[in-house]
Amino acid sequence: MTQVIVYTNDNGNVSVCHSSGELPIEDVLAKDCPEGATIIDANALPQGEDDFFNAWRLVDGPVVLDLAAAKSLAVSRFNNDAKIEAAERAKNTSIGIDNDVSDADFLASLTAKRLEIDAATSTAELRAVKV
Repeated sequence: MTQVIVYTNDNGNVSVCHSSGELPIEDVLAKDCPEGATIIDANALPQGEDDFFNAWRLVDGPVVLDLAAAKSLAVSRFNNDAKIEAAERAKNTSIGIDNDVSDADFLASLTAKRLEIDAATSTAELRAVKV
C-alpha cells in the first residue's frame, strides 16, 4: 500500500506529496507539509482523472473530483482547441482554400459543444467533446 500526503494548497487545488523513501512518510509530513496535510492511501485518489488534476478537491478527508471545476478546465481546453481550428480556417480562407463547413456551421458547432460540456455529468462526457 503506497501512501501519499495531500493538502489544499494556496491556489485552492490539491497538492499530492510522495516520500522519496529516504524518510518515513510521517517524517515528511511533519517536516515539509503545512498544517492540515494528511496521509492517505494513494488508491484513495481519483483514479483515471489525472487530466483533471486541477479539479481535485480535498473535502473532509477524501480527495474528490469537483465536476464544476472539471467543466471549467474542459471549456478552457476546448476554447484553446477552437482558437487553433479557427486560425487554420482563417489561413485557409486567406489562401483560397475552402473549409469543410461554413463559418456559420462551424460557430454553431462550437456553441453546441460548449453546451454539451455544460450539460456533462461525468469526466468521460467531458473528454468526448472535441472541436
